[in-house]
Amino acid sequence: MIKRILTAVAVVVLGAVALPAQQDQSPEQKPTLKSQASSSPPSDQAAPRKDSSALPSPEKYRFSEALKKLQAADSSGQHPQTSVPPLMLGPTPSVGPRSKEVPRDFVVKRDVALTATAQEAVDVSRQWQNEQNIPAPGKDGRVVYAFGAGMPIMVCSPLHICVIELQPGEKILGEPQIGDSVRWEVSPAAAGSGEEAMPLIVLKPLQAGLDTTMVIPTDRRAYYLRLQSKPDDYLARVAFAYPEDQGQQWRQYAEQQENAARQRKEENQQKAKDTKILPDFVDTMYWDYQIKGGDPTMRPTRVLDDGVKTYIQMPPATQRTEAPVLVVNGADGAEMVNYRVKGDMYIVDRLFNRAALIVGVGKHARKVEITRKTEIGVPEKKAEAKGGGL
Repeated sequence: MIKRILTAVAVVVLGAVALPAQQDQSPEQKPTLKSQASSSPPSDQAAPRKDSSALPSPEKYRFSEALKKLQAADSSGQHPQTSVPPLMLGPTPSVGPRSKEVPRDFVVKRDVALTATAQEAVDVSRQWQNEQNIPAPGKDGRVVYAFGAGMPIMVCSPLHICVIELQPGEKILGEPQIGDSVRWEVSPAAAGSGEEAMPLIVLKPLQAGLDTTMVIPTDRRAYYLRLQSKPDDYLARVAFAYPEDQGQQWRQYAEQQENAARQRKEENQQKAKDTKILPDFVDTMYWDYQIKGGDPTMRPTRVLDDGVKTYIQMPPATQRTEAPVLVVNGADGAEMVNYRVKGDMYIVDRLFNRAALIVGVGKHARKVEITRKTEIGVPEKKAEAKGGGL
């Protein structure tokens, strides 16, 4: 369009310059031109006229001022082009109907001015983008970037596949966002199965010379990468190292050690509590029990109670022979009671007046009688007079 306008301007300007030159011709020259015109053979058809509607209207341009400048420059001998004023072109009319909400003189801005705060933020972001995130070699051909140390760069090539490996067990939230989604193909994949499956992002550029960015949102973090495409160079596999996770792993390890130490302490305390059978207050214990019968391998060395439980200490030989069974003489005769054995001690969760330790059955049974001299609920003298056994 601009080329056509300049061509039209040149035609009008040349015609205006040639017009005074023709008026200054001498009378001798005019007949010559007339004769030349009359000597030309008449044509049967008139020359086709050019359509003037194809050219822009000269009224839009300041030709009168330009002609005056040209004539003044011609008379002074100056070069005409040095004094031609610039032409003021009007705004190009838009195609199609205009919106009523948009002003007719609206011009789209190509750039905006930034405040000092915005410019400082841009500088900080640019510093992070340009920070050297030195890659390290990983196993199986991986290139490992430290997450958060800077913007990682993914170099790919057409007709080759680039793979981004995320942390095992990480979940991708939604579709990755890429600046150039037309010339880059992004596909999801996964390696493994279950909760520890490794999510993968597969990249394929359609041509070389591309430079864009991409963000990958996950349930643990957001990956922000720069993507570049080269004709032949590419990174087959890119993975990440997570320094913050290493610190968290050390903290978890320390917590596990503390929990294990606390558990061992509690177990030792419980073990000591279980080992300590008799109460601390020995002076409150009742020791006056009568033991009769049996042999030294099954006869208790002492019997006592604390008012709630009864403790029967057996000789060491009992641990190498058959353990006797404890039977208590109750209101309805001999009855089995709940007791537990810890080491050489029988612990009965009740008090009794008469009991027996029995080994074997029938005629070959052996028995040790245990009698509390002061019966429970009976005055001491009456109990001594009553006596008795199983």
